Amino acid sequence: MAHWFHRNPIKATEHVDFQLKAILTTSQTSKICNELRLRRSHLLEHFKSASNDVNVLEDDFKQYLSLFGGFVFAIDHDKGNDMKTSKLATLLRFRWSNSMLGMVVTEVSDSWYEVLNICVNMALWLSKHAAWIAAKDEVFEGDAKKAHTCLRRATGILIYVRENADRVTGLTSFPGSDFDQAVLTAYINQFTAEAQEITMARAIELKHSPSLITALAYETSHLFIQADESLGKLDQSLFRKWRFYLQLKSQIYTAYAYAFLGENLLSQNKCGDAVRACREGVSCFDVAIDFAEKYSRANGPGITAKPDSHLFFRRIRPLLERQMEKAERENGFIYHQKVPDICPELERKPTFGLVQPEPFTIPSISPVIDHYH
Repeated sequence: MAHWFHRNPIKATEHVDFQLKAILTTSQTSKICNELRLRRSHLLEHFKSASNDVNVLEDDFKQYLSLFGGFVFAIDHDKGNDMKTSKLATLLRFRWSNSMLGMVVTEVSDSWYEVLNICVNMALWLSKHAAWIAAKDEVFEGDAKKAHTCLRRATGILIYVRENADRVTGLTSFPGSDFDQAVLTAYINQFTAEAQEITMARAIELKHSPSLITALAYETSHLFIQADESLGKLDQSLFRKWRFYLQLKSQIYTAYAYAFLGENLLSQNKCGDAVRACREGVSCFDVAIDFAEKYSRANGPGITAKPDSHLFFRRIRPLLERQMEKAERENGFIYHQKVPDICPELERKPTFGLVQPEPFTIPSISPVIDHYH
C-alpha cells in the first residue's frame, strides 16, 4: 500500500450561532436555525479526527449542506429557479482560515463562501481518512478500495469547488488560499495521483503486463509533477515542504516506470536497453532519496516525517536492483548487447486503469425548508 505521509491542515473557522431573530420570526424558522447551528458544530467536530467513520461524515456533510441550502438557493425551485440566489444569502458572516496560510482568516458575508469552505474541508478530511487507512499495519483489499473511493470523492468535490469559486467575488484572487486555482489544481492532481498509486499497486499484485504498469507509473508520476508545478509561483517558505513531497513521489513513480520498462524490454530480448532503463530507475530513486531528506528538514504546513525510513520507501530499491541485476546477468551470459547512452522512452497513457474523479453536486434543499416556506 502507498504511504501518504504529507497532509495539509484542516481549515479553521469560527462558531456561527445562526441567530436571525429580527428577520426570521416564526418558531419553525428558529428551529431550522438551531438545527443548522448544531449540525455545523457536529460536522466540524468530526473533521478533527481522520479515524472517524466515513459514512457518518458523509451523512453529516450532506445533511448540513442540504439544510443550509435555504441560505444558498431561492426556495421557488419548482419554477425552474434552482440556481437563483436566496434572499438570505448575505445575512450571515463566515470566518475561515486556509489550509496553507496559517491563521490568516478571511471573513465574508456570503452563503456560497460557507459552502465552498465546508466542501474543501470535506475533501481534505477524505484525503486524511485515506491516509489513515493506508497507515494500518495490515491493509486488506476492502481497505484499499475504501481509500481509493475517498480520494476519488475528494477529487470530485474539489473540482466542484474550482468550478464554483468565482461565485464569491475576489475569492480566487488571494494567492495561496484554498480557492487559488493553483492550489486547487495541486490538490486535485495530488489526490488523483494518490488514488492511482492504489491502482498501480493492485496491477503489480495481480501481475499485469509490465507495459501496462510502466504506463500507469509514468502517468502517476506526471500527475505529481503537474501538482508540483502548479505551486511553483507561490510563497516557497509556505509551499516548499508540500512541493518536496510531490517531487519525491514523482521521482519514485518514474523509477517504478523505468523498472517495469526494463522488464518489458527484457521480455522482448532488448537486453541492452533493459539494462539502461533499470539504471535510469535507480538514478531516479537516488533523486527521490534527496527529496526525502529535504522534506524531513523543510519547514511549513504538514507533519514531521522521515519518508525514507518507511517500508513503502525501503522496498523500492530492492525491486529496482533485482530488475537491473537480472537484466545485466542476462546480457552478460546471453545477449552481449551494448548498453546505450540514451535511455529508452517511457510509455504514456495506458488504455485502462486511469483514475476518474467521483462527480459531486451540492445536495438538494432539505424538504424541511420547503415545508416551512
